[in-house]
Amino acid sequence: MHSVSIVMVVKNERKNLERIFPIVQSQEFDAPVEIICVDSGSSDGTVAFLDDHGVTLIAIAPAEFHHGKTRNLGASHARNDLLVFLSGDALPTSNQWLKSLVAHFDDPAVGGVYGRQVPPTELGRLRAHALEHEYPATRIIRNPAQIRRVHPGLFRFSNVNSAVRRDIWARFKFNETLLLAEDQGMCRDIFMAGLKIVYEPAAAVVHGHGRNLRGELQFAFENGFSLTQMQILRNPAIGGETGYGLRRLRDDVAHFLSSGRLDLAAAILAVDAVKWLGVQLGKREEKLPLRLTQWISPGVARLARARDSRPAAIVPRT
Repeated sequence: MHSVSIVMVVKNERKNLERIFPIVQSQEFDAPVEIICVDSGSSDGTVAFLDDHGVTLIAIAPAEFHHGKTRNLGASHARNDLLVFLSGDALPTSNQWLKSLVAHFDDPAVGGVYGRQVPPTELGRLRAHALEHEYPATRIIRNPAQIRRVHPGLFRFSNVNSAVRRDIWARFKFNETLLLAEDQGMCRDIFMAGLKIVYEPAAAVVHGHGRNLRGELQFAFENGFSLTQMQILRNPAIGGETGYGLRRLRDDVAHFLSSGRLDLAAAILAVDAVKWLGVQLGKREEKLPLRLTQWISPGVARLARARDSRPAAIVPRT
């Protein structure tokens, strides 16, 4: 069995960690396991809790946090064969979680595995349905050798609950410049290198966050922007985006209509429309007024300002 380094990125997660650690430490797993936590300025006792549990603790300033860069920092301290990425608010559902997540690496052609995210009971119906759609109960194995057409859905992945080989991570590290989708970028690189990606529902965690319409717009915008910067969207070699969106809309509305919830069917129609708009705007961020970009996403606006303030390249005369 492969040795494992669990990498967690945390800030003010004391209450969550008090629930998570007993389950992580009771996993039925025979190989060596180390836990590496990167803390970005906790003030709720998280650091003291981690010190008491003997983890490898790395402290950074809050301003230094970045989804990709911080996870790369944690992974750079790992000593074991496999890297397991677990969010500080993701609660494994059983003591078989770790074994289920890493068992697929017995196949040397597997480069990455990600697990199920079960909606918390307090999550609203619309967000819960979205998670259930993205993380179904059926295992999925994506084999590049069996794919005829490349589409963005092949790169679905989540570092909330996932695992990759340490040597593969060293080749395809998380993007350290963009706001979001660093996990999908790594998945794209792994998959296009000819390695399998596995979705394993038995490796489940309880995790999910609510969003209002404004939050859905911002998240979709930042995803559209980030995926475009990584050439996953607006790439002639990667198609199927429109078809996926239409199928998702059809399935979402049909799900609530079938249970007689016309109100929720109408609501999910509005949410999906906002998501579509956000992605389309994010894909075309360079054409938007900076004031609009700032209103939707201050983070994207900051990157746009940095990009536009760079001096133009000097082209030598011939």
